[in-house]
Amino acid sequence: MSASLESLMRQGRAAVLRPLAQASTLPPAFYTSPEIFEAETARVFARNWVSVGRASEIPNAGDRFRIDVAGEPLLIVRGKDGEVRALSAVCRHRWMLLGTGVESSGTISCPYHKWTYALDGSLMAAPLMEKAEEFEHKDCALPAFGCDVWNGFIFVNLSGDAAPLARSLAPLAAEFAPWKMDEMEIVGQIEFDQPYNWKVLVDNFMEAYHHFAIHPETFEPNYPAAISHAEETSAPFAVLRMPREGNGLSDSLFKPLDGIPDRARRGFSVFNVYPSMLLAVLADSVVWYRMEIAGVAHFKLTVYLLAHPQSLDVPDVETLKTFLREGTFAVHMEDIAACDGVQKGLMSGAARAGRLSHLEGAIHEHQKWLLGELGRA
Repeated sequence: MSASLESLMRQGRAAVLRPLAQASTLPPAFYTSPEIFEAETARVFARNWVSVGRASEIPNAGDRFRIDVAGEPLLIVRGKDGEVRALSAVCRHRWMLLGTGVESSGTISCPYHKWTYALDGSLMAAPLMEKAEEFEHKDCALPAFGCDVWNGFIFVNLSGDAAPLARSLAPLAAEFAPWKMDEMEIVGQIEFDQPYNWKVLVDNFMEAYHHFAIHPETFEPNYPAAISHAEETSAPFAVLRMPREGNGLSDSLFKPLDGIPDRARRGFSVFNVYPSMLLAVLADSVVWYRMEIAGVAHFKLTVYLLAHPQSLDVPDVETLKTFLREGTFAVHMEDIAACDGVQKGLMSGAARAGRLSHLEGAIHEHQKWLLGELGRA
């Protein structure tokens, strides 16, 4: 660890590693420093399970999509055996990228020299390589990375030594079971190009303290900031509960499944599955924020809107899907104004670590975890 990084880590620990009532945020450099971002890439995103898509996006053999995780270009592929795999998207010949978006075919072909791979990554054909001595197809398979499907979400692990996903998320699996998330459909997607640090969005998503200022009409009347509360989880995720004003039933667009607990019908909860999987779980739907982090102050955000097929058995469902999409878009546009302002403020020479409210416990939990990961050898 470099001297400058070690100095930043000392500042971070001094600010964050205290009881919530005494704690501050991570210092601004944790949001702006290229060195911190490089450390996050290597020690956080390359080591931990990262959510990259929904299994329903690649339902058939040969279906696949491209995504980068911690700077590693990946192909997420459904094999002929039905398994979902995370393969390197870099050709084993001269490093051309394989794939550009969502595709489907029985093989994976390099556009540069037509080296062709099977859906499990093994090399099938390499044209005009017969004069290359001791050239063996078996030595040129695409590397595969850790890949698992949990509640219908595809996760990737680049390190190969992360704890099993299902074991680490067992408490969440129990809570999410009534929603049958693995059966949910994508009922809408919204994409944003975001010019700020990924943690700015995480912090914003995981507190309702800003509701009365940023969402005075969309959230505050029904889900007031003052009655929100975070839970201490001692687990690789954070939880924020947002009860409905007066403990009333929340309004639902779709039909909640039988078995959804009463608490979930009288409010909603948001989760950060570390490092950066953001979920809003409502009685009748789930909203997932997927971040493709490209730099210290840039990421692509795809908002997935999910609902169970049985929940969609309501009149005028297409209109309701549109309403959900437009409402989600409007709320995030309100949040963008806040996040953009925070990013500009972080660049100020006057910026310092800010004290945390009791309503910001989920931020505190995440930042403690993040410091632990950054400090891990």
